[in-house]
Amino acid sequence: MYAILLGSIGSVVETSEMQRTAFNMAFREHGLNWTWQRDFYQNMLRISGGSGRIATYAAGCGQTVDPIAIHATKTRIFNDLLDESGIELRRGVLSLLAFAKSMGCKTGFITSTELQTVNRIRAGIKVGPGTTFDVFTSRHNGLADKPDPAVYRYALAELGIAPAKAVAIEDNADGIRAAKAAGLVTIAFPGENTMAHDVSQADHIASDDLVAALCNAVDFAMEPVE
Repeated sequence: MYAILLGSIGSVVETSEMQRTAFNMAFREHGLNWTWQRDFYQNMLRISGGSGRIATYAAGCGQTVDPIAIHATKTRIFNDLLDESGIELRRGVLSLLAFAKSMGCKTGFITSTELQTVNRIRAGIKVGPGTTFDVFTSRHNGLADKPDPAVYRYALAELGIAPAKAVAIEDNADGIRAAKAAGLVTIAFPGENTMAHDVSQADHIASDDLVAALCNAVDFAMEPVE
């Protein structure tokens, strides 16, 4: 049995521009004259974790801020925007999850974002009656941010799956490094703001046909589930 693990929320839903909007709104709410333009934000995405991005930017500006508080505001704003716009899965994700279910694969949503955001996205994914992820993670688990592999090791332990029987799908370089360090086959699935990132460490790169990429990555020598 294989485990198919979707990493960072950007591997599941395309929310990058919505996230950038939420950051900029949070900055204004905290009285900061900061605006992250799209090109700049694409580079900031190379830094894992929103509070880490804020802290890095503040240090570069010579300013002292509370990155945890600002990020909490950003999360609240982002979740409000997500509720208003609804959950729209990236092309290929629904087919991938349906395929995984038909093949009896375990599935996971392996991210370190906030629990309330993870729960909103999980609730918006419907493959079939009773379908849910077999394991999911969030910042609530208290694990180190990627590229540390802790979050993937945790997921594998929860599933009882060996790394050689797991595939990770990630939209960014740190996620790929984390999955590789945990011993997983990795598929890069860059999003609109991570297209320029170096994902050469991945074993495979997908466009929108995730099922084809998955079948190229591993040999599904098993019978489909009826």
